[in-house]
Amino acid sequence: THRHIYEQGNLEVDHHRILFNDALICNIGPKYKRHASIILPLFRRGKIVNNLDIIVDCTDKLLNQWRLKTDIDPNYIHLNIVDQCQNLSLAIFGFIGFDYDLQTLDEYSTNKKNKLRLALSDFLKIFLFTIPIPTFLSRIYLKISPRYRHAMITISTYLNQIILQEQRKTPEEIDERKRTSLIASLIGSLQQDEKLEAIKSEHEKKGLSRREVIDELLLFLVAGSETTGSVLAWFIYLMSKHPRVQAKIKAELADKTQHGLTIDQIDSLIYLDYVIQEVLRFIPPVVGTTRTLTADNRLPTSSIQLYKGDEVFIPLNVLSRDKRYWKIDPDLFYPERFQSEDANHHAYASISFGGGHRQCIGQDLARFELKVIMTRLMQRVTFGDGGVDVNAGGYVQKMTVIPKHIGITITFD
Repeated sequence: THRHIYEQGNLEVDHHRILFNDALICNIGPKYKRHASIILPLFRRGKIVNNLDIIVDCTDKLLNQWRLKTDIDPNYIHLNIVDQCQNLSLAIFGFIGFDYDLQTLDEYSTNKKNKLRLALSDFLKIFLFTIPIPTFLSRIYLKISPRYRHAMITISTYLNQIILQEQRKTPEEIDERKRTSLIASLIGSLQQDEKLEAIKSEHEKKGLSRREVIDELLLFLVAGSETTGSVLAWFIYLMSKHPRVQAKIKAELADKTQHGLTIDQIDSLIYLDYVIQEVLRFIPPVVGTTRTLTADNRLPTSSIQLYKGDEVFIPLNVLSRDKRYWKIDPDLFYPERFQSEDANHHAYASISFGGGHRQCIGQDLARFELKVIMTRLMQRVTFGDGGVDVNAGGYVQKMTVIPKHIGITITFD
C-alpha cells in the first residue's frame, strides 16, 4: 500500500548511471516519467506476440547445432549450455529490437557484424568488474580502460547506424513499422529540436535526445539478453534433474500443439506457465534489488520505522524460499504448487522481475520469449542428466545468477 514511496534505490541508480547514463533504469522523478511514457508502450502485448515466428526460427537454429553434435555422438555431454542460451537470447532480441541479425548463433561466422557481439561481451565483463568498486573509482577506471573505450565506440557506431537507417525511411514506412517494431517506435520519439528541449524544465520536455535513445538501446541489449538467457539455462538444468516435470510438459504439448504453433496454443499451455513460475521462484535471475524511501514509513505488521532517504535491500532469492509464505516446502522444485496449496501465495513472495512502479518493464516480453523457446525445445528434445561430475549445479553470481556446473545429454524425440 506504500509502494509509491519506495523509489529505485540510489545505490543502483548511481552504479547503472556509470554505464547506461540516461537510460530508464537510471532515472527517477519527472525524468523517469518522460522516459517511461515512451518506453513502456514498446513492450505491450500487441508488439510482443508478433515475434512468435522469429523466436521459433532462432530456437530451431540452436536445435540444429545440437543435432550436429548428437548425430556424431548420441551420448555427447553438452557443457556450454549457458553460453548457447545467452547467444540465443541475444539473437532473438537483435531481430525483435533492431530487425537485425547479430549472428550470435553462428559460431563460425567471420562477418564484421560479430564486432558488435564481441563489444557487448567486453561491455558486460566491464559491468561485472565495476559492481563491487566504489562509483568514483569505477568512473576513473572507465576513463583509462582502452577495452571499454573500444567496446563503446563499436556499440555507439552500430547504434547510430541503426538510428540513421530508421530515419531514412518514409513517413508511411515508419507509421507501418511502429505497430510491430521496437526500434521504429523508439526512433519515432526522437526530439525534433534537441537544443530547444534542453533549455526546458524536465516537466516540460518531450521525446528523447539521440544520446538518450542510444542509452536505452544499450540497456535493451544487455537486459534483454542476459536475464532471459540465464533463466533458460536454469530451465534446461532443472529439466535434466526432474524428468517427471519434463514428461508432463511434453504430455501437455502433445495434447494442445499438434499442428504448428500459434499464439492461442501458446496461451493454452497452463502447466508450462506453472513451470516458468517455478523456475523464476526457485532461482530468481537476480538476487535482489534496492529501494530508497521518499517519505518516512513504518513497515506494515512491524515496529520497524524507516525514514526518508533510507536505502532498503529486497532479497528476492530469500523471499522466494521463505517458509512463512509457502505451504509446500519452498526448497522443492514443484510447479504444481501453483495449482494447489500455493495458488494464492503472497503477491510479493515471488517477484523475480521486481515489484511496484519500478518493476522490470520487459518482463512480459521475457515471459513470452521464454514460453515460446521452452515450448519449441520440449517439442523437439529431451534433456538428460550428464552425471554428477558435470551436472552438479551450483551458481555463479554475474549480472544474473547462472548455473555453475551444467552438463546434459540431448535426445531428439
